[in-house]
Amino acid sequence: MPLKRMLLSAIVAVATAASGQVDISGNVQESKNKTPVAGANIKVLGLNLTAITDAEGKFTITGTSVLHPEIGAHGRVPVVDEYTLVFPQETDGEVLIRIVDCRGRLQTVLHSGFLANGLWRVHPPRQLPGMYLCVFDAPDQQYAVRFLVSTNGSGRNAGSMELLEEGTDHGNITAARCAAVPDPVDTLLVEKNGFRSARLPLTGYQTSSISILLEDTTTVDLNDVTIVPDPSWTCFMKDGIPPPGKGKEVFTVKLNYAAIHDVGLTKFGYRRQFDISGGSVKGDKIDATVSGGGLDYELKLSNGSYEIEQINILRAGSTPILMRNAGVAPAGAEAARVVLDFEAPNSSSYTWLHDGPFAANRMVDSTAKTITLVVYDISGVQLTDAKVRITDPEGVENQTWDCVKMSGSQGTQVFTENVSLGGSVSIGQTKRGSRNIIPITGGTTTGKVVGNILDGGADYQLGGLDARYTLAPNDGEFIIVRNCGSGTLYPVFEARVAGPYNYLNENKYVSSSPGPGTGGVSITFYEQK
Repeated sequence: MPLKRMLLSAIVAVATAASGQVDISGNVQESKNKTPVAGANIKVLGLNLTAITDAEGKFTITGTSVLHPEIGAHGRVPVVDEYTLVFPQETDGEVLIRIVDCRGRLQTVLHSGFLANGLWRVHPPRQLPGMYLCVFDAPDQQYAVRFLVSTNGSGRNAGSMELLEEGTDHGNITAARCAAVPDPVDTLLVEKNGFRSARLPLTGYQTSSISILLEDTTTVDLNDVTIVPDPSWTCFMKDGIPPPGKGKEVFTVKLNYAAIHDVGLTKFGYRRQFDISGGSVKGDKIDATVSGGGLDYELKLSNGSYEIEQINILRAGSTPILMRNAGVAPAGAEAARVVLDFEAPNSSSYTWLHDGPFAANRMVDSTAKTITLVVYDISGVQLTDAKVRITDPEGVENQTWDCVKMSGSQGTQVFTENVSLGGSVSIGQTKRGSRNIIPITGGTTTGKVVGNILDGGADYQLGGLDARYTLAPNDGEFIIVRNCGSGTLYPVFEARVAGPYNYLNENKYVSSSPGPGTGGVSITFYEQK
């Protein structure tokens, strides 16, 4: 078989095995509102190293770059230099040989013009680490050979070519040389469903604080689609929440918040807590105030979706009303869709709030420190054909709407709370039974958790205790508590997984019943046995 025919498809790029440390880090944000983008896939194309952004949008890629000789169709071409490209010129003729980076940008032209037939060895110029293509354009053939530079390009020389086999008359051309090229780059590829992919040039494999902005391409139009929640967080409407604006507007809820507590990445997702300090509810059939001490829990999951819970006490004149809402937002949505739920006294004129369903978009104004819900009666609204389904990430524990049922008895003591309480708010008989609310106004903790209890939350009693509140240890952490039960109490703690109280995230604790305490009650937590 003639040599030139044998090598027709055997275009290979080879290099000595080389290695170097890779250390690349940065963060990914949504381009419009600069919120972190979790779950984005990061890839260094030249080295095929990957990472995934965490809940804060951060990523780190570490490793060792290794380049092994590639093998062509007819075996391994001997290494004769740092790297070599072998090109068989089938006939005498015009040839363009150029180097481009992995984004297709021209780096240099190795040869442009007449080239005699024969087997040519091509030495690209030394370059900074990165992935490149050597493109061979001849009248009857075209090849694009990928090669990778893993060693530092300092002191690089000009590229060259030389004829390996005796060819026909090739005139005076025995080598083609080029000048030094601009610094080439590798490429960082960033991808996530619902966002436009981004490609970022890399000038080296050791760089930090890279900031990447992704454009959201699937922002959900909340006026046109039905949102179907994950089965773990149904928001009272497991088949889907239609667009609120297609219903009849009935009233507006405005919640004022005094502070946002960044709890951090917990076992459920990335948690923030809004402390509600007051507000109003205004409509044709209701004019009420929102009591201070309410809570708005915002949970961002690793796939970018949100789950919302709000629990507040309203007062319509002398009538107390419990409002506990649930909401969701798919990744990329500008606002969460919230379904509102009310418990008014059965003897009051506000039992129409029990009928619903009511829905709204949760709009947060960080300048005014307000959360606004324009509420619509959606009882007559049909689910749209266009649906967005929310699916929680696999392998992550789901937060629950109801109290968690556990068992066990008191073992080793962990810590004790002295909880300050406000005046009781008795709603009485409502649609779910007899509801009594005891606001939590502060307190202290001792033992393995030393600090304070925030002013906010309450024990929302309904046939047993259901206390919701937040601990603020002296080290700056936050721990969300839900302590439930009738008789023996079983708490669920939510703390930062990378923090000092991660041990509380395990559901293995038992609470004492409330006993007498200074300004309220004393409660002690134990390990289960």
